[in-house]
Amino acid sequence: MTASSPHPREMLHELVDGRLRGEERAGVEQHLAACPACRQELEVLRATKQASARMFAPEAPPSDLVSRLRAALDDEDRLRAGPRRAWRRRAPFIYATLAAVLAAGVWVLIRPAPVPADVSRDYAEYRAGRLPLERLTADAAALNAFFAQRNLGFPSRVFDLGMMGYRLVGGRVHHVGREPSAFFVYQGPAGQVLLCEMYEGVPPAGTEDRVHDGIIFHVHRRGHTTLVFWQEGDVACVLVSDIAPEEVVQLAFAKAMKPPAPPASDPR
Repeated sequence: MTASSPHPREMLHELVDGRLRGEERAGVEQHLAACPACRQELEVLRATKQASARMFAPEAPPSDLVSRLRAALDDEDRLRAGPRRAWRRRAPFIYATLAAVLAAGVWVLIRPAPVPADVSRDYAEYRAGRLPLERLTADAAALNAFFAQRNLGFPSRVFDLGMMGYRLVGGRVHHVGREPSAFFVYQGPAGQVLLCEMYEGVPPAGTEDRVHDGIIFHVHRRGHTTLVFWQEGDVACVLVSDIAPEEVVQLAFAKAMKPPAPPASDPR
């Protein structure tokens, strides 16, 4: 699929929703890299989806709402001066309301965090010493072998960033959301920390998207931290650091692997 191919408008919706995988996704990304009109349409779709998500995102109930409802029930017990029949009519409604509030609170507690927030927290936890590495090594091949032994369900690809001044420190098996991830860390000459995570899935839409060498990079910024996501086959990759944002982007540009071009269709 090239810039001269028909514009894949329906597939853009599937790409935004994370439903496009494998060769179809690679073909659409190849088209996007050469088609400014479709990239603009993709940005509009993503902006609309993000606005809808913010508008309809569930919010936690007030922290004192459950205690207030319980107090109301206790008051009913103490002040039941009216007929018992009236209390019996109201009690099922009150208990149903209490159950709904409790269920909403549980959902807020257990719902998965957005991926950028999850990965940004991983970076902060590592920097704070609360997320230790399981395998300390400066050898990328040895760390790839470690991940292969742990059966992540996808092949890892530990980068060699030595030419860019970053030394591999080691890695661990972690998770992004509910998906297992290969988690590995580099250190720069002045102590800078660069984290990479890889997991099977689709990268989240960025607040800024960049295209380089046919690959779409999704850039997020959370405080002083920059996250750059991209896709390699069925694996989502992300680089995270609090170094200069453009430096993180350029490191991702340098090490991302271009998705294989889909096979040419048979003209017959």
